[in-house]
Amino acid sequence: MENIIIKLTIYIRANSAESGPPLGTTLGNIGVNTIKFCKEFNEETKELPNYFLLRVSITVSENKSFSFTTSLPSIGFLISTLKKEETYKTKDGVIISNLYIYLEDLLKLAKFKFPNYDIKKSSKIIKGSLLSGNINVKL
Repeated sequence: MENIIIKLTIYIRANSAESGPPLGTTLGNIGVNTIKFCKEFNEETKELPNYFLLRVSITVSENKSFSFTTSLPSIGFLISTLKKEETYKTKDGVIISNLYIYLEDLLKLAKFKFPNYDIKKSSKIIKGSLLSGNINVKL
């Protein structure tokens, strides 16, 4: 087994790795075959929306071989991409702002983020995150 010489963490949008700068420069300077990395990364993340910013941990060995793992976006990031805002005026002229996501999106998010949990349990976790951000659920 080769000795590990470098471990690094970078952020790349899903299915959007390109061998040019800045990624190509970063990986090329440590001896990684950037074209091979981009092909493997894009293949692994092809099912995810390209606006997902993924944390990628890369390990490079002495022989310049590499391995990588990706971490899914946080619940907070996913909620921020799904939330909507509506504003309205009260009779007194006060402007009220309401942040919300649709129930359908909450359920999709719960299934995506916690695929091995019961939907009731995973929905409660997502609802807790929504409540902490003063975000409502709309039917």
